[in-house]
Amino acid sequence: MRDRRFWERWLREHAETLAPKPSSVREWYRAAGVRKGERRHFRAALQGASLWTSPRKRGKGRSLRDGEEKPGGGHGGARSDDTRSEPHGPRREGRLRFTREGRPLVLTGSPQEPAIRIPGNSLSGAWPGDRVEVRLERRRGGAPPYGRVVRIVERGFREFVGRFTASGDSAFVRFRDREGEFLVPATVPNGLRPQQGELVLAEVSEYPRPGKEGRASLLRTLGKEHTLETIVLSVVSAKGVPSRFPEGALEEAARLPRSVRLPRSGGREAPGEVRRVDQRHLPFVTIDGEDARDFDDAVCMVRERGRTRLLVAIADVSHYVPPGSEVDREAYRRGTSVYFPDRCIPMLPAPLSEGICSLKPEVNRLAVTVEIPIGEGGEPLAASFYPSVIRSRSRLTYARVHAHLAGEASGRRGGIGGQVGRMLREMEILAGRLTRARAGRGSLDLELPETRIDVADSLPVGVVHAPRWEAHRIIEEFMLLANAAVAEFLSARGFSFLFRIHEPPAEERVAEFEETAARLLRRSRATGSREIPRRLQAWADAAKGGKYEKQVHLSLLRSLMLARYGPEEKGHFGLALARYAHFTSPIRRYPDLVVHRVLKAALGDAGYPEYSGTVAAKGTALGEHLSARERAAMEAERDVSARAKALFLSKRTGETFPGSIGSVTRHGFFVELEEIPVEGYVPVSTLRDDLYRYSPERGEWYGTVRGTRLAPADRVLVRLFRADPDRGQIDFLFVEKLPESL
Repeated sequence: MRDRRFWERWLREHAETLAPKPSSVREWYRAAGVRKGERRHFRAALQGASLWTSPRKRGKGRSLRDGEEKPGGGHGGARSDDTRSEPHGPRREGRLRFTREGRPLVLTGSPQEPAIRIPGNSLSGAWPGDRVEVRLERRRGGAPPYGRVVRIVERGFREFVGRFTASGDSAFVRFRDREGEFLVPATVPNGLRPQQGELVLAEVSEYPRPGKEGRASLLRTLGKEHTLETIVLSVVSAKGVPSRFPEGALEEAARLPRSVRLPRSGGREAPGEVRRVDQRHLPFVTIDGEDARDFDDAVCMVRERGRTRLLVAIADVSHYVPPGSEVDREAYRRGTSVYFPDRCIPMLPAPLSEGICSLKPEVNRLAVTVEIPIGEGGEPLAASFYPSVIRSRSRLTYARVHAHLAGEASGRRGGIGGQVGRMLREMEILAGRLTRARAGRGSLDLELPETRIDVADSLPVGVVHAPRWEAHRIIEEFMLLANAAVAEFLSARGFSFLFRIHEPPAEERVAEFEETAARLLRRSRATGSREIPRRLQAWADAAKGGKYEKQVHLSLLRSLMLARYGPEEKGHFGLALARYAHFTSPIRRYPDLVVHRVLKAALGDAGYPEYSGTVAAKGTALGEHLSARERAAMEAERDVSARAKALFLSKRTGETFPGSIGSVTRHGFFVELEEIPVEGYVPVSTLRDDLYRYSPERGEWYGTVRGTRLAPADRVLVRLFRADPDRGQIDFLFVEKLPESL
């Protein structure tokens, strides 16, 4: 019989390589091949390694209490011998997250500070998503410090989706997502009769505190199986994304006019407001996706007396949302709209986002126009800005514009004729010149394909690559040009506003990327003092169209800093611009609304006399809040996408699929399927055809017996082992390596 010492050695050698990490003692038994008579020895070894804590007798699973270990919590448990307790040590504040393997981390949001590891018995009642204050504790030997939660600053969620489970007279909700799993005791109100294993929406009635576990109350049942509805509800609740508008904001929005009332005086709306330019006669059009509802921007090109002008009209949200209003306060709290495969959670109530602010066709709308003259050589000249009123001629889609430009449609069968059709051709030429000019100054241009999830009856029915056409590039280039023009205009006049900041990457991150690119492309690293943006773009260009294009471009993206908002003029590295701001999407981004108000102040609008001063005084806090809301929205969108893809594949467990290896880690590798653009993980513990070792120098796994190499971009055949909609995780089993496709 294998005793506790044997299992302690086994855990030291193998626990780190198990992925996904077992989340219950039964899963640990299966992963380790524990026989029935060895279980007590194995459990003792698990507890000694702080990988599992015995559950309470009254219910199956785990209940989180203050100071208890999270299942699959990885490193943690008892205080390590090499850790020095420092009651007055440095403190940090950040968001509590858990890794794929279940290890607690605190992310401070600072690009310069790595994630802080938290022992599982030092959570102090914190749950995933909570904002916490941690005390750092130094470790001997210069190892990164641990943190211990000393205060919960803000709870991450109030409502959550889980599965109902009953044990005797006790009821629980099992909360389960990619950051872990725990059991919350629950109260079932009269009239609600949930079934065992049914999905339920619950509300936290009592958060855990020292010596006492948390508690929840059931709100409603959601059915046995996941749908897009339950996935979105689960993610929105867990990520703290506001989904309901306060009554005050809704009432305020309902009082707004449903149509534009133009003054008879010829354009001046109110005393002190800058006169509006009437541009309803110009051929403005919107170009958006098929399912878009909020139209922020409209564009047109006009040639008069030998001069060409590009006009970018942006919805004048600031006219309807004054600072400090109920709608404004809620928009600031949200920070951004959040987009999911079958719905949007808007920043502004529907009467604004889909109504009076949206630049719909054939209706009068208030806008702010950026007018950019185009020189004889096709170069943009100094821009001018003014409030306007426009009337969009047409609501075009990317697909329709693509068909027109590609010559795939003509005449009455989908073609775009007349003045608008000719204008689109001219826009295509100008966008091409702008793209080349950006490349010339060192702007990065990466090809990263996006996916689209098709939905019917709240279920994912397809996952496909989203097309990227010339029509997309036209709008992107024009919006970049307008944003940069506004930033230059306000900066030159000394106004305080929110920049879109993208700082240069750290030298070590650049070096790591170049090593990866050199290894994949089998090229030597460039030497000399060449500017970093041009060096990075040279690698991206070298990979375009080749076997390693996606790996190189993704690696480059991961080496870059996250863009953020702030009052500092630090430039935009990715665009190679000294000054840049977000201005063109005020319906869905609050930073754009801030910039609109500052621009109006710069134009002499008496409605915003002190607004730039307010931004100057509160700019740092404003930027930090809006950057955090942007990150939360991106996390929610990614989480829903991952879970929807897992739900789509969940009925195909056991099927085999060809795919190619993406990134390779110390614990396995990711594979993207050829048939469906989804990615899943292959844990190294499941590789059975050889004895594999990881080579960090080559970034690959290699077999020591048969010599099989598993490296990025290699084609492999995998079998779907598990697709988990709760966690958004897809796990494959390796079947065999495939020959290169012809």
